[in-house]
Amino acid sequence: MIWNLIAYFIGFFITLPVLATVIVYVIGRKASRQNQKAVHTAVNWTTLLYIIAVIAMFKTIFGNSYFGIILLIMLMLFAIIVVIQWKVYTEIVFKKVLKVFWRICFLLFLLLYCLLTLTGIILRIF
Repeated sequence: MIWNLIAYFIGFFITLPVLATVIVYVIGRKASRQNQKAVHTAVNWTTLLYIIAVIAMFKTIFGNSYFGIILLIMLMLFAIIVVIQWKVYTEIVFKKVLKVFWRICFLLFLLLYCLLTLTGIILRIF
């Protein structure tokens, strides 16, 4: 019973990651009283929800799983960030690389989530 409740809870937030982002932001804002820190907390905690939601939306809308392509694009993005940091700073600090990578993934998957939501609505109407 409790496992079903947990599964429904996680499924709900994967379906609506924007709501999860807002909730995490509000909690972070109350806890830290700093807007920037609350935004960073919300981004860090909800990026994975956006990634899972986009993968599920690709499967639902187009009928194919593009998990491999998404993973390949993410690995290429990571490599590009590593090379840029190496060229600019001549030293690779993986903590910074991961932070930049995770924030870019948030922006990328937020954009994909919005576009796929619009695509799904348009395809269902017509």
